[in-house]
Order: sequence, then C-alpha cells, then structure tokens
Amino acid sequence: MAEFKAAFAFVLQHEDSTCSGKVTVDAGGRTRFGIAEKFHPDLPEEFFSGPAEDALAEAEKIEEREYWDAMRLAEVEDQNVANKLFDMGVNMGVRQAAVYAQRAANAVGDSRVAEDGVIGTKTLSAVNEADPAVYCQLLRELSAAYYRHLAAVNPAQAVNLVGWMKRAEG
Repeated sequence: MAEFKAAFAFVLQHEDSTCSGKVTVDAGGRTRFGIAEKFHPDLPEEFFSGPAEDALAEAEKIEEREYWDAMRLAEVEDQNVANKLFDMGVNMGVRQAAVYAQRAANAVGDSRVAEDGVIGTKTLSAVNEADPAVYCQLLRELSAAYYRHLAAVNPAQAVNLVGWMKRAEG
C-alpha cells in the first residue's frame, strides 16, 4: 500500500522543491508548501510569516488529513499512482482529482464507477485493478487537459500554464 511520506515528498517537488518556505501569491491567495489561503482561510498569519519548518510541519498535517486521507490514498496499491493522485488533489482539489481518478479507471479498466468525485471502495478497487503505468499516463493527460482548459477560460491564469504542464507530466 502507498505511503503518505513518499507522496508528500513528491508533492513538495512541485510546491517548494528546496523547502525554503517561500510564499507565492496566485488565484488561491498566499500559498506556502501547497496550502493556499483561499482554501484554508482559518490558517494563522504565522503559517505564512513564521519559520519555514513550522509551516512545513503544519502543511504536512493539513495535506495528510484533508487530501491524502480524504482521498483514501493509503488504500492505493501502487505508490506512483498514489503520488500522482495526491499531487492532483493538492493542486486541483480533492473532488476534481477524484473525478479524474474515476474517469481514468473507467477508461483503462473493466469496472465502471460513477464519476461522482468521491473515492470509495468501488473506485479504489478499479484504480488498483488498472495497469499502474497506463493509468498514470492517463492521469497525466487528464491533468494537462484540465490545466489547458483553466488557462483558456481564465487568461489571467495563463502565466501558470508552463508550470502546470510540467506538473502534469510528473
């Protein structure tokens, strides 16, 4: 079964590969270690202005609880699949990542699951039945299409497209 620590390290490669604690500002507001102010409005100011080590520890807790656990990724058998789904969840939201998890499973497997944005027992079974390499490639393609769509419908976000496409490839 997949391990959270490995998936968290994978996500940090996209969010802050040096773990410097740099705060960026985009459509999600201030963001640090993948945690955007817009989606976590109850974060204390210290998360953004305090020591990087403290913010990293808090980001790890939030991402495990609100993304990893919410998506039931510890039940995914392949670490690379779990890494990609976790990265998608952190970047595009749990519901959108779950819909793509289900869509990819429907495309490459024999099982059919509802694309309801909730990873449950049937979705996990379908994900685990899929060939991991083929499944991950489809998740990359779905991610790339999602990011291109975001940039097309919101031209102000187009400045993020190069980074998003690199992330989609990961």
